Amino acid sequence: MLRTLALSLAATAIGTAFRHLGFADSSIISLYIFTALLTAVTTTGRICTIVSSVLSVVLYNFCFVTPLFSLASYDRSYLVTFGIMFATAMVAGELTARIADNARTSAENAFKTRVLLETNQLLQQAHSAEECARVAMNQLVKLLKLDVVFYPAEHGTLGKALYESAGTENRSASLLTDYERAVATWTYTNNKRAGASTRTLPEARCLYLAVRTGDKVFGVIGIALEGREIEAFEHSIVLSIVGECALALESDRAAQEREEAAVLAKNEQLRANLLRSIGHDLRTPLTAISGSAAILRKSDEKLSLEQRCDLADAIYDDSLWLIDTVENLLAITRVEDGTIRLNLTSELIDEVIEAALSHVAQASHGRAVTIEHTDDILLVRIDVHLIMQVLTNLIMNAFKYTPEDSTVTISARREGAFVVVDVADDGPGVADCDKPHIFERFFTSGNTRPVDSRRSIGLGLSLCRSIVEAHGGVIEVRDNHPHGAVFRFTLPAEEIEIHE
Repeated sequence: MLRTLALSLAATAIGTAFRHLGFADSSIISLYIFTALLTAVTTTGRICTIVSSVLSVVLYNFCFVTPLFSLASYDRSYLVTFGIMFATAMVAGELTARIADNARTSAENAFKTRVLLETNQLLQQAHSAEECARVAMNQLVKLLKLDVVFYPAEHGTLGKALYESAGTENRSASLLTDYERAVATWTYTNNKRAGASTRTLPEARCLYLAVRTGDKVFGVIGIALEGREIEAFEHSIVLSIVGECALALESDRAAQEREEAAVLAKNEQLRANLLRSIGHDLRTPLTAISGSAAILRKSDEKLSLEQRCDLADAIYDDSLWLIDTVENLLAITRVEDGTIRLNLTSELIDEVIEAALSHVAQASHGRAVTIEHTDDILLVRIDVHLIMQVLTNLIMNAFKYTPEDSTVTISARREGAFVVVDVADDGPGVADCDKPHIFERFFTSGNTRPVDSRRSIGLGLSLCRSIVEAHGGVIEVRDNHPHGAVFRFTLPAEEIEIHE
């Protein structure tokens, strides 16, 4: 109204200038008609256009018709002029207002359509069910300027609600009540709309729509209408956004099912590989143990003491190998499925190396083992039992794949925030083609070594990698010059505090 009044006063001022310049009255009348047009363009609603038309007639009569500054008129023909002037201003203003309304409606429809297209693009970029729900909620808030809630479907019921506010005020307490959840549950169960603006449970604050594809419901979206009616075009956009969300959720669930199926197939393949490896590789030591035990039982008196000792040593060695294999199987299962918890303590790495070496000393069979000590005090933060298992596996591998006159060297040093441990041997080494795969589960080298008296099922080094990575370190294999292999792994160093 202030803008309407200002435009009418401005027209009067300009008309006064026209009168002093000697312009005809038709110019002043045209000026007031133009003012009505301008009012229709710059204001909303029909009231301002009507007021502008009335003010144009009144101000023209008051300021420019004799007698001046009076609403009376000496010439009755001015009544016709006033009528035509009012009608022209009204018609022109009405047409202009309609054009402006159509322009605003077109802009709003274009915005709503853009929101729908944007929704499709954003849903394609979402990587989880919650992200899909958030995208749909944000787009509905942008479209309607209303609060939105979303109840995801979980195991045949509705899960924890998500909330998106249209303003700065958080009204989740009034929208996430038990009654509102009950209305949403009705929508989920019956696959029909309910709540505000419907005939089903209209006392609810929100209008609830099922996010569905066919008979499959993925969740329920609630729109806090606050007494507002959603117009037909808006309603169609809302349904399109909800439908796009349902398709995205269906695609996400299908992707999860495919991933689960792939994991299941991989697990079945791993299980098959494990059973095949165990069935083949454990048969030999078990047969040797049972055969040696049978010989000792039935032919004990015919055997010399040395022969009995050799049979007992063979049984002992095969039993140790079986125990180590079973321990590796159990350990790698616990580490990789996350059921094992690291019991971290501060330990001297030299003491851990010596303790691990004492467990495998009897399996050296004449191989020399040396520990290269440094003057530094190397303190590490580790689970000592797991790291001892890493060292035991690496040392036993060195014994297994090197001749009896070989030397195994163990060393440790500080590099930055880590302690680097090397287990080196001077055996035949690791082939370049095997290095990228040597830490994979069930991988065994294709090379046949004369020192390898027993096949391996390929779990020891895979377990080592899992344990080292669980500690935040890395493990790798390198060549030992002039020949041999070096297995190197890192562990987080612990700072030493000296109290004087």
